[in-house]
Amino acid sequence: MLTAQRQSDGRKVTAWEADKDQRPYLCHCCGQIVTLRKGGIRAPHFAHQPPVTCEYGTGESEEHRRCKLAIYQSLLAQPRVAKCEIERNLGTVRPDVSAYLDAVPVAIEVQLSSLSLDRIKYRTAEYARRGIYVLWLPLYTEGLKRELYQPRPWERWLHAAYFGRIYYWLEGLLVMPVHFRDYYASVKGRTRDYEKLSPKKVPLAGQAAILTEDFRPLQRPAWANEYISIPPSRLLIDKQPAWY
Repeated sequence: MLTAQRQSDGRKVTAWEADKDQRPYLCHCCGQIVTLRKGGIRAPHFAHQPPVTCEYGTGESEEHRRCKLAIYQSLLAQPRVAKCEIERNLGTVRPDVSAYLDAVPVAIEVQLSSLSLDRIKYRTAEYARRGIYVLWLPLYTEGLKRELYQPRPWERWLHAAYFGRIYYWLEGLLVMPVHFRDYYASVKGRTRDYEKLSPKKVPLAGQAAILTEDFRPLQRPAWANEYISIPPSRLLIDKQPAWY
């Protein structure tokens, strides 16, 4: 975590401004004491003491912390952005970064495999219930440059939720939209060869998009098929026409 509550005055503080002499610090979610960690290698952060049972105390990597900090700092410099906050406590959800973009409430969630698909669906529904438009951002990896890519279940879900696109974070406010095209693998049968739908997909990248310039808020109704169910959602969608 990058923020915690200072017990002495109840103020929310960031790890980079916190002082160890002002301990203890408390987790906003579970209320337990957290440890301030500042070193020369990792970004300053707060860590739960084991055993960890808090949802916000598990699964956060150094990469996750650096990503949401970069997004937060980039948003602070934008004139169209107001009330930007990192790890805002909304009770049932706590977005990595949240702000108002042209007076529209938005939440940015960095997804690095630490959340289950059920939690992603739950948080998406909660943001919609609160009138907040959410953008889920996994990190762009070298695997997406290959001819074939096997999306994880939550990537498939996000791809469906965002109408055939998934957004990968590059740096700052730069995001790469990717479409997954179906791939049919050739299979040798006893009497003839045939093609079978593969779990792998062909990743087709669009034009890199700027979060504050190239996205729009969109409400989408609930939708489901045999494999995927999407609750009523409020999403940030890029504006570029289909490239696939």
